[in-house]
Amino acid sequence: MKTFLLLLVMFSLAGCGSSSSDPLDTPGGPSNGNATNGNGAGNGNSNGNGEPDDGPAEPTGVTAELDFDHLHALADFPVGIAVSAGGESRSILRSGERGDQERAVIEQHFNQLTAGNIMKMSYLHNQWGSYTYGEANALRDYVEAEGMTLHGHALLWHSCYQVPQWVRDFDGDRDTFLDQLTTHIQTVAAEFAGSVESWDVVNEAFLDSGEYRTGIENCWNDGDASIFYERAEGPGYLETAFLAARAGDPSADLYYNDFNLVPNDGKLAAVLDMVDDFQARDIPIDGIGFQMHIQLGWPSINNIRASFEQVVERGLKVKITELDIPINNPFSGQVDYESFTQAAADAQRRRYCQVVEAYLEAVPETLRGGVTVWGLADGDSWLIDHFFDDGVEARPLLFNDDLTPKPALMGVADALRERDC
Repeated sequence: MKTFLLLLVMFSLAGCGSSSSDPLDTPGGPSNGNATNGNGAGNGNSNGNGEPDDGPAEPTGVTAELDFDHLHALADFPVGIAVSAGGESRSILRSGERGDQERAVIEQHFNQLTAGNIMKMSYLHNQWGSYTYGEANALRDYVEAEGMTLHGHALLWHSCYQVPQWVRDFDGDRDTFLDQLTTHIQTVAAEFAGSVESWDVVNEAFLDSGEYRTGIENCWNDGDASIFYERAEGPGYLETAFLAARAGDPSADLYYNDFNLVPNDGKLAAVLDMVDDFQARDIPIDGIGFQMHIQLGWPSINNIRASFEQVVERGLKVKITELDIPINNPFSGQVDYESFTQAAADAQRRRYCQVVEAYLEAVPETLRGGVTVWGLADGDSWLIDHFFDDGVEARPLLFNDDLTPKPALMGVADALRERDC
């Protein structure tokens, strides 16, 4: 029970969004709560001064021999990865040997990218009426040149450090705020229409209890609160966001995205109640994004499968948006693996395989929005700085720091080919 409660705390802190090198709000958990979220997982080695090193990394552990050429070719849905871009120090578009190496791996195995940070509100529209698309456009150009697709993250997120100044400074009535929110979201969605395949329209509007993140006067004093709820005087901003997104882009898939949807019955029930209400009133929503910052042993595969099925029952798409699985649970009070041994690698491989297997079993082909891993190389994971600062190994991703593939990559591939986990 103690471990379970610690996991809930961990997930409740999680949030979406940022590279490991960028500032964060409150630390996140297996689900990227209020943290800058691995969202743009940095990718790159440190030179000891906090800056990425352009040289190749040293070998870092157990590797896998692949029996396939391209991971994404094994799936009939997007296989994605979250990246840093723009001016972030670990941008995948940076020059140098390391940047070239990362792009080569990404281009080989993934066909969809999610920007961890640079497509959030404060990056695109921090001052009212002044839109800054340059960094996002550079990523879009790269994606299109490589024949990939782009998942937009996120049109609206409560976390204060990435809330634009015009929202923080707003001092008007509810209707005026919702009008401004409509203008913002519709304008951004229209700017990327035809380039963005899907959007996280609203990210993390609910607490684990199932209650809305409610309002505050000063968004910096409570990481569990939402300045949008405050400005909108209630939850009406959610439907406003989805209506505006559809008006801006009639063809992109529109997702509600959150952490702890498995196995948190309170939060998932609240999200499904919102979905039921939206569908009854013709508010556009196409799918639910499951962040899935999970552990080797929690939640159970049965719970994961059951949560997916509840979304499928409503005819909505299911997208795993932010998957990572560390080899140790920093909240359990014990260390299962002192180092990244073959045993640790095998356990992680099985877990990745089982998660993707459950996705394929529970979600029919027409409702598979895709699977995205939250970062490229282990050392870049957002989890390390925020949960593994005592030296405990995390190793949560599909590639070692030297960009060699891990057994976890084979686990995903095995599931996609319907091989036993």
